Amino acid sequence: MRGQRKEYPLDQITRLLVELRHILCMARQRGSPFTSFLVASCSVVYLVTLLVPEDMVYGLVLRFGVVPTLVLSGRGALSLVTYMFLHAGFQHLMTNMFVLFTVGRAVEKEVGTRRFGLIYLGSGVLGGLAHVTVNTRSSVPVVGASGAIFGLIAVLLLLMPFEVTTAMIIPLPGVAVGIILLLIEVSSLLMSPGSVVAHDIHLYGFLFGGLGAFAVDYDKALRGLMIASVTLVALYVWAVYFNGVAL
Repeated sequence: MRGQRKEYPLDQITRLLVELRHILCMARQRGSPFTSFLVASCSVVYLVTLLVPEDMVYGLVLRFGVVPTLVLSGRGALSLVTYMFLHAGFQHLMTNMFVLFTVGRAVEKEVGTRRFGLIYLGSGVLGGLAHVTVNTRSSVPVVGASGAIFGLIAVLLLLMPFEVTTAMIIPLPGVAVGIILLLIEVSSLLMSPGSVVAHDIHLYGFLFGGLGAFAVDYDKALRGLMIASVTLVALYVWAVYFNGVAL
């Protein structure tokens, strides 16, 4: 029935609270207050969506998610910020928060909290706006922090190419994390253009995060770009000439 209160997924709530407590404790130890705020905010918003009727959740997604037709009509400008705090499910939330936590701590410590916040929010807002501009007739709501997080991944790639994080579970340097995720997103967009996942926002966020990295430290970002380019060429040569992979 519409409006009927759904059962509380207590296992998800318990797991989320335990993980949130662990993440916030570690973030405080590393001096990353804005990362802590973002993880806590996204988690609290998700908890709220677990405790309200399903039809209300859908209403929240339509109101606070990015819907291109609504944004272009002037009724959804605020959603370019709020969509970053909504998530489509437990796995979506936990995946994003894990990457945000691992990458965010390192980036916030490197560039400072103020610049970190500007790059994160800027990547998310501008990534969402780019999605709206390209998909003018779409009425499908988009939610999630992925676009903003990809902005941080771009900063990690350009300013901290040798910083090791566990964003991909196994410890990898920033240049490897950035290149692997960028290739995954490009290939996903090309092979599955009708996917329910807004891969384009990820790429737009990465682009604007990269611009933010150049604004923070142009020379360092340029060196990071050169390192990434050389790494890509080396991978191409290795794949084609030593392993016979057809690209």
